[in-house]
Amino acid sequence: MIREQPRLYGQDDLPWIASIVDHVVATRGEPWRVLRERLEHGPISGPRVAAILGALRRLTGGRAARTAIARRVRAAVLGHPALDAAARTTRLDEVASTMGMERDELASLLWVDLADERPVTLPDGRPAEHLLAAYANLERIQRLVRRARTLRLRIWGDAIPLVRAVARYGLIASITVDGEATLLDVLGPLSLFHATTVYGRALAQLVPLLVETDRFQLELTWDIGLGPTQLHIASPILLPRLPITRRTPSPGARLARGLPKATIDPPPIEHGAHRLFPDLIVEHAGRSVYVELVGFATTDYLKAKLAAYHAAGITDVVLCIDDARAEPKQGNEPRELLRYSQRLTADALLGHIEGVTSHP
Repeated sequence: MIREQPRLYGQDDLPWIASIVDHVVATRGEPWRVLRERLEHGPISGPRVAAILGALRRLTGGRAARTAIARRVRAAVLGHPALDAAARTTRLDEVASTMGMERDELASLLWVDLADERPVTLPDGRPAEHLLAAYANLERIQRLVRRARTLRLRIWGDAIPLVRAVARYGLIASITVDGEATLLDVLGPLSLFHATTVYGRALAQLVPLLVETDRFQLELTWDIGLGPTQLHIASPILLPRLPITRRTPSPGARLARGLPKATIDPPPIEHGAHRLFPDLIVEHAGRSVYVELVGFATTDYLKAKLAAYHAAGITDVVLCIDDARAEPKQGNEPRELLRYSQRLTADALLGHIEGVTSHP
């Protein structure tokens, strides 16, 4: 197997990134194609330019808003052909007056949602070179993760937020302790039976969280037709600290609202080197039932997870499985498995718990 360390950007790259930013500032207000044409004839290689411009696009954002305004303007302006400049000017003036803007501004918005026609904008001023390097690194690692067969992540320090994120995104993972580190072995999208694109996007959401860890090591197995490759990425590296968005309640918290008595996000269950992270503990008929909401799942993964609970001495357990993200049911399944479609209700969970606890 080939062993590689992906090329990421650091302090040594900041001078040539600064020269790209100089071109960006010089072409502010011009279409992106003008910026690209200038950089095509420069000394910096194409892949490097593409990486930094991609980071700049991600940093400045606004794609949804541009798409909405462009579609609105086109709907108002386009129609029967304007066969001469005077007819075109008249139509633009009429629509501009209706929409409360100048003609030139309206014309500039017609195709603003097309990548190379949108103007170069810097809403927050000149971007910092190290921030562009960080966003380029983020995109590079996420692209690799989305095409991984397996992922092994070692985390030093508090790993619980990242482990909870693994559960929230429904990833197929086992969690163990390796010395002072928490070890996450995660199935990659190319090892999954279906929905690899959706799963890959979910897995890539873990990468921005690495900036919050004390230290990490990431190993990927990857294959794009040139033979198996093992990639190694380790801190410290430049990654952006993304803005904190308000998180919606976890699926477990939403489910708990309809339950008489439930503990949300209970402490991890420790058994040897293994760690289990149930979403709820539901009190029912004098017994404590551990509930875990499983996202993507294979048959072998469900067997292994159920065996881990039993090995830890927990027999009152229910694994809730979304049929849309799991392998089809094969014959009789253990009574601890609860399959549901679209939405799991508290009543359905309580009914299943009643069946599990009444048959010791």
